[in-house]
Amino acid sequence: MTAFERSASSLDALTDLLDLRPARPDDGPDRTHLGVVAGRSGPRFLVPLDFPDASPEACLAYLGLRTARTRVSRGAVGLALRYGLDRLVVRDVLTADTGPDSLLALLDDLLEDTDEEPGLAVGIGLSRIDEVWKPTLQVFRPDGTPAAFVKIGLGPVGDRLVATEAATLAAWRDHPDPRLVVPDLIADTTWNGLRLAVVAPLPTDSRRLPPGTVPSAWPVRELDGPEQRSVLADAGWWTERRSACADQAQVDALLDRIEARHGGEHAWARWHGDWVPWNLARCHLGLVAWDWEYSEPGAPVGLDEVHGAYQQAHVVEGRSIAESLAVARTADRWLADAHVAMLVTRSAELERLLGRPPADQPELLGAAADAIGAT
Repeated sequence: MTAFERSASSLDALTDLLDLRPARPDDGPDRTHLGVVAGRSGPRFLVPLDFPDASPEACLAYLGLRTARTRVSRGAVGLALRYGLDRLVVRDVLTADTGPDSLLALLDDLLEDTDEEPGLAVGIGLSRIDEVWKPTLQVFRPDGTPAAFVKIGLGPVGDRLVATEAATLAAWRDHPDPRLVVPDLIADTTWNGLRLAVVAPLPTDSRRLPPGTVPSAWPVRELDGPEQRSVLADAGWWTERRSACADQAQVDALLDRIEARHGGEHAWARWHGDWVPWNLARCHLGLVAWDWEYSEPGAPVGLDEVHGAYQQAHVVEGRSIAESLAVARTADRWLADAHVAMLVTRSAELERLLGRPPADQPELLGAAADAIGAT
């Protein structure tokens, strides 16, 4: 059993990764202090206490991307840290290993900049562990300037997601497009067998999109060149799913029905994979997009917008899977059915990686069968 599989919380998982332990008077120079900031439901995030200029920025940076409620709570914590009132917001103090061979030492080497003051400060959100959770570290220079985001491929699902993100960001690096602001990939590497994607920070003036605004994903579609057209049975995106799910009877039957209905020619191009408001922003350079963990080449053109509508209904509005599929099915029939195919094959892949079905798989398969049969 891996450390990830033993972890009951994100703090437990980070304890193994960073060798976290309660601060002690005899801690040597190879330890850095992290304050535990708690909310009503328990620990919420870790802030870097050894860097007084960076500590408040772990809460104040990118407040423009937060919801109004989060802006208030994080802003209050950040201001308390800025004015030296740590005791009011920090519940416990832990230390993390910064010695040779530690994760933080590796990041220090990767992000070394001779023009900057040496040292790195790390802030870490303590979100709820779910089936696609992976640790993400926000790294700052000692003066509080954002330096990087670091995604850690903990567990087989995390490894797959981080690998996909790194490969996609590398493609953007090789073929930049000024119509979309995409964070640079600084490093795609490993530590103790875990995959790491070290990603440049977002523009500091990034701001949330207005409520209800989800722009078209058209800039994404040309990353791999012009759109391609082919019949369904010859499209790589489709044939890979068919092959991977050939032994999944329920999924295979759904795909049979979709293929019989839509066997003609369709347009295919790169998609983001999670084109939703919380992965998008505006800055002085234009539209910003991040979290490319589900991106794929040669997907159905328009799938991003359909999945975005589904995610808005399911995640933001809290609707059931069936209700959210109904929202997404206001698109044309092909895209609505392709979206169902994407969801059920993604769930099947998640089952293979986890070694067990995802918690929502029975609900998803039932809703998918109803949706395909009803149209």
